Amino acid sequence: MSRYRLAALSALFLTATTVATLYAQQLPPRAGFESGDEFFQSSHSRLLSRVSSAEMAGRPEHTNDIWGYVSPKGREYAIVGLATGTAFVEITDPEDPRVVGFIPGARSAWRDMAVYDRFAYSVNETGDGVQIIDLRRIDRGEVRLLGSFTEAGLQTAHNIYVNPVSGYAYVVGSNIAGGGIVALDLRNPRRPVAEPIAWDSASVHDVHVVTYQRGRNKGREIAFAFTGPLGLHIIDVTDKGKPVTLSHLRYANATFSHSGALSPDGRFLYVNDELDERLADGVDEMTTYVVRVRNLRAPVLTKQIGWGIAAIDHNSMVQNGKLYISAYTGGLRIIDIRRAHNPRAFGFFDTHPETDLARFDGAWGVFAGFPSGNVIVSDTERGLFVVQPQ
Repeated sequence: MSRYRLAALSALFLTATTVATLYAQQLPPRAGFESGDEFFQSSHSRLLSRVSSAEMAGRPEHTNDIWGYVSPKGREYAIVGLATGTAFVEITDPEDPRVVGFIPGARSAWRDMAVYDRFAYSVNETGDGVQIIDLRRIDRGEVRLLGSFTEAGLQTAHNIYVNPVSGYAYVVGSNIAGGGIVALDLRNPRRPVAEPIAWDSASVHDVHVVTYQRGRNKGREIAFAFTGPLGLHIIDVTDKGKPVTLSHLRYANATFSHSGALSPDGRFLYVNDELDERLADGVDEMTTYVVRVRNLRAPVLTKQIGWGIAAIDHNSMVQNGKLYISAYTGGLRIIDIRRAHNPRAFGFFDTHPETDLARFDGAWGVFAGFPSGNVIVSDTERGLFVVQPQ
């Protein structure tokens, strides 16, 4: 967890071109940071610290997804998924991170976490159901497993997403309901309750759920479901007893709709397709699909934007006018979405310096929701990165 030396490098970038696929705008000269004997290239971002999987789990192992938590006292924590459990790392001092605890779980290459109130929820594709983790004493250095939710036979899941406005968690890609959307009532966060009706029209890989606060959809809770080769489904989940499919879009070059994030105004959805860079004809670079969702019943693909690197986009989060994408071998990519319909390249931090080819190594997940503005990234081989956008 040493400090890092800034070194400048110069490089050229592709400029924007008005063709069917738009290319990344010119970025400023590259800089970078040394950590041990490794050098990480960057632009408009600064490395604050790293924590290896061995430091978090007691042994080197595969790192997967990541989430964040802010305690009532304002202290910031990274929640990191690992092959054998979930780690909690305090990053209030981002240059001196501290491992607080580790909750063991079934061994799995896939683990996903979410937070509601002062509790964390962790799922994986091997077992455990939904682990319920008590964070009420985390500022004192203690996290505690309360138990696992296994109601209705729920044992495995690919993802879990919490809508803090409605107080519901949404479990997807599970062993029940055909892998569709299972809603959990978190009014008592220690004892979730499954709603009896699930959305089971398709298997869902990931989901993004929001409650609209204004405009034509005010008060409606909407799930954007990323359904792999089927593309995108938009579902009204306001009435948990009667989820309604509003629309289905199989966008151009859809190969495996993996995940996505919504613009702050709720009009555009930025979709990550995990296999287009490898399998889709004519897609040979990291590509973001911009879908206009102002009319939830008639989503429209308005642009596909290529970012000038061969890497695969994986997960993303929107915060403060930026779209943060974990892009496997491309590391963290930072996109300016202040003009929501016309995203522009802003910066990056390359967590995987070996290559930017379309492989499934490198930056898996990203979380950008901290008051400090710091961003955390999970890398499959190198663990946790704490990065400061600039």
